[in-house]
Amino acid sequence: MNQRLLTGTALALSGVVLAAIQVLHGIQQTRIPVAVAVDALPFAAMGLAVAYAGVWLARDTAFEGATSRVAAWAAGGTVTFAAVAALLLFSQRVTSGSLARASYLTVDLVTVGALAGVLVGLYDARSRSRLRELAAERDRIEAFAGKAADVNNYGRAIASAPSVDGVAAFVVEAFGTMTGMEETAVIRLRDGDAVALANTIRTVPVDVVGSLAQEVRTQEQGAVTVHDRPFPVDIPESVTDCVSAVVLDDEGTTTVVISVTTDKTTVGEEDQKLLELIVSHASVRMATLDRQSADKEPTGQ
Repeated sequence: MNQRLLTGTALALSGVVLAAIQVLHGIQQTRIPVAVAVDALPFAAMGLAVAYAGVWLARDTAFEGATSRVAAWAAGGTVTFAAVAALLLFSQRVTSGSLARASYLTVDLVTVGALAGVLVGLYDARSRSRLRELAAERDRIEAFAGKAADVNNYGRAIASAPSVDGVAAFVVEAFGTMTGMEETAVIRLRDGDAVALANTIRTVPVDVVGSLAQEVRTQEQGAVTVHDRPFPVDIPESVTDCVSAVVLDDEGTTTVVISVTTDKTTVGEEDQKLLELIVSHASVRMATLDRQSADKEPTGQ
């Protein structure tokens, strides 16, 4: 049993015990239903509130890792109010004949202290959890901003690349930077042949990379696809993730980018959108370079 379930269960049981003691004390003091209701039910409700908080704590995973703080606050509240009860009783010089009433007062204050401590502890845990969420969101936004700046820089570099091979090299570098995947290849498919314009993939044989490019060439141009196992072709078991995109599909020639990794990597929707911007830049530049190359061919004949 983990700490959250253990703490929640302990609080729930403590709350039930406190509520039962309050009802018992109320019955011991008087048999008049109205008097029992007025004297015992409010404090019994507090005990049940502690029990409910314990059940909530045990079931809500949002408190994972923060249960020790809730327990500490609950214990602190209980001890504090128990001390207050002791001071009150000693200041009143309790006699032996009033010890029963002293026990009633002590349990009442302990119940109030337990509930106050639990409520403060839950609020503290929630606040700290929210602060962690805000910090994580801030880090995510900062990371996204950094990646967006990288996209802008790579876009300018791609737009000024003097050759298709240069564009492919920038695409390989950009995909590695944006996804954390260290192995990327840009493959050009034409007449059934696969030519690597740039390739840093070492985990997968070149011919298998070409076969994978043939399989993914039917994807929508510009769309980045995250592949999970089973992959379209037989790839070594060490490869855990694969990302692909069709950079350019023009007149029987298709250019595909493929990234693989042996480490578990998460490529989210935001990363996919940024990668699609890189692919878009590369598509425009490759199309321009291909047209320039085609225009020069008749002149050289």
